[in-house]
Order: sequence, then structure tokens, then C-alpha cells
Amino acid sequence: MHARLIIALMVLWPFLASADLKWHQFGVDEGQKQTVTIGAVSMTFETRPVKGEYFPEDNLTMTVRGAGRSQSQLWFTSSYGSGEVAIQDDILLLKYGFGRGTSARVEHVKALALTRSLEELFDVQTSYQVESLDPKQLSPDLVEYRIKVQTNGDYTTFTFWTPAPRKGMPSEKIVRLKK
Repeated sequence: MHARLIIALMVLWPFLASADLKWHQFGVDEGQKQTVTIGAVSMTFETRPVKGEYFPEDNLTMTVRGAGRSQSQLWFTSSYGSGEVAIQDDILLLKYGFGRGTSARVEHVKALALTRSLEELFDVQTSYQVESLDPKQLSPDLVEYRIKVQTNGDYTTFTFWTPAPRKGMPSEKIVRLKK
């Protein structure tokens, strides 16, 4: 009986330690603020003035506050002043984009340590505009990576994968962080 339980746990453990991220959207226009709260952590997004900038809503400040930690700020750029955030353990994930216009925006996911003044841990491009597989289609195809997170012992692994392989693109990107 015990042997079966141990074998079942060994087989199922990677799936039990896997987590789906819950993303929270934000979007601000020039002069606006928005606060997103996830658990004990709150993030306030607002535009910051940049002289001579054509799209002032793209230049953002994120102020992070939480129980037992000092306030931290991050300046970043995201097209249309929008993006998403999620938290996995002590890691804040920021999904943001570059580019404007039809089929121009590409997404990135930046991981920031909540325990060390928002130290950047990684930044992965998670979408691409690529030549369409349909020769009759003039606009490019959008290829988006999905994200799977697994915690196993002292490591957290972020796997970015595409639902369908595309020629010339990696089907998977893996980032492994030691806790």
C-alpha cells in the first residue's frame, strides 16, 4: 500500500507543484493612476512625463507596496499604457508590450524579485509577428507563448511554450530560478 502511494506521488509530484498564473490587467492614460492588489502586494501604475515623447501614455511608473517590505518603483515603457501583472511566490511578473499600429505590438514578460527592490530576474519576449503560413494573407500571424510555472524543491521553473511549432522559432523557452 505504501509503495503504491510513494510511486503515485513520485509520478504526480510535478503536476501537483505546477501553478497557473492569475494575470491582472492594468491600463492608464496620461495623468491617470490605477492600483492592482494581489494578496498583500499592491502595485500602482501611472504615467510619467518624458519630454518630447509622442506617446506619453507609454511611459509608466509602477510603485510596489506590500506588508513587510519597503516601497519600490520601476520605470518602464508599455505601448498604450497597458499590461498585466501576476505574482508567483516572491516573484512579480510584468507583461508589457512594445510597438504601435496594426500587427506591431510584441509582448514581453519581465520577472522582478519582490524581496530585493524589484531586481530584474529575467525578461522574455513572449509574442512575435511572423510571416503568415497562408500565402494569400498579407498580414503577419501572431505567435504567442503560453507560460507554465513549476516549483520543485529549491527551484522555480518558468516554461514558455507555443501551442504549435513554427519554423525558425524555438517551441519552448525555459528559465529556472533558484529560490
